[in-house]
Amino acid sequence: MTDAAKGTGAAPLPLEGLLVLDVGTRIGAPFAATLLADFGAQVIKVEQPKVGDFMRSIGPFAEGGYSLWWAVEGRTKKSITLDLRKPRGRDLLKRLVERADAMVENFQPGTLEGWGLGPEVLAAVNPRLVLSRVSVYGQEGPYRDRPGLDRNGIAMGGLLHLTGYPDRPPVRPGVIVSDYLTGVFNALSLMIALYHRDAAPRSASGAATAEERPAAGRRGQVIDLALYSSILRILEHTVAAYDHLGIVRGREGNRLANSAPLDNWQTSDGQYVSIIAAGDGLFPRLARLIGRPELLDDPRFAKLEARVRHADEINRIVADWCRAHSAAEIEQLCLAAEVPFARTYSVADICADPHIQARGDLVEVEDPVLGPLRMQGLHARFSATPGAVRRGAPRLGEHNEEIYGGLLCLAEEELDSLRAEGVI
Repeated sequence: MTDAAKGTGAAPLPLEGLLVLDVGTRIGAPFAATLLADFGAQVIKVEQPKVGDFMRSIGPFAEGGYSLWWAVEGRTKKSITLDLRKPRGRDLLKRLVERADAMVENFQPGTLEGWGLGPEVLAAVNPRLVLSRVSVYGQEGPYRDRPGLDRNGIAMGGLLHLTGYPDRPPVRPGVIVSDYLTGVFNALSLMIALYHRDAAPRSASGAATAEERPAAGRRGQVIDLALYSSILRILEHTVAAYDHLGIVRGREGNRLANSAPLDNWQTSDGQYVSIIAAGDGLFPRLARLIGRPELLDDPRFAKLEARVRHADEINRIVADWCRAHSAAEIEQLCLAAEVPFARTYSVADICADPHIQARGDLVEVEDPVLGPLRMQGLHARFSATPGAVRRGAPRLGEHNEEIYGGLLCLAEEELDSLRAEGVI
């Protein structure tokens, strides 16, 4: 890891010294790099000259056509422009690869190979490089060459089939979850591979022996991630239940087949709330809360198994009670009775919530185009090694001089030549 890769914050960050090349677009690869950047990794975003990352073209837009999506997901990175379709562009990438710890990409499988930048070529340039590759269907298998995006991932992974109501068409989740989830798994995978490369090997007891200790010669590796397989991994018991019981899980809306009462209920002031009290430990509290203690003696509702069989009836009772009270009233009553409760938050609710404010879940970032801009903060709180959002998303090619002239030590004459050819 080079001095040029070190972070610049006042306090050291845990991943300082880690140099990551982000040559991807959209989310699956770039989001992983953003997560690492939040904790100190130096991330160099490689973008097409004049055009830039596709994320820059996705709305909503602020004044001047500036993408707010890019403002969030491009944060803390350094932007260089580089045309990998040109021979000199590929040569420059190899020079960056020589210095990098990891590279992330999410092109259509075979794209890197078509440019002469396949894993074997990059490993020859830097044997310690960890290369992560994201695609919809993976780098191998009969579907590898099919085009696709997030929707393909949630469909083939099985989530689309489960989302919505049983008597209506499937409904996509509210965000591009297979892209973002793959980004999270990607960041985890990168750290696993880097740990394997850099950490001392361990004996069966967990202690590093003198013979096992040297690890400097370890090579990097290639990580293959598919959008659909990220979704598949979070499907709970779905595959095991099909394999062992023949159950084909279907859409259940806001309810669950094994829980009642459970739903999102409308309040008297038009909001939606969820009261989580289906279990036999919590349901008595709910029954007393809504003024219906006699439900505990009713054989239809006394036990969870019975409530599941009479789900429509018990859900209707709770729904009628919710419609007679405001969301604020229900919240206070549930808190007093120690019954789990949740409002259905909009982004306006999120930004105003005192708990979210107290924990610092939203941060104000100095964006180079818009100035102060509020966005999501870090995904976790570390007691000893906290991360930080150090700067806003870069302008296109903002760090060309710093990276090419500083890190790669290119002379100004060569930079002028690269610009003239449209390489950078």
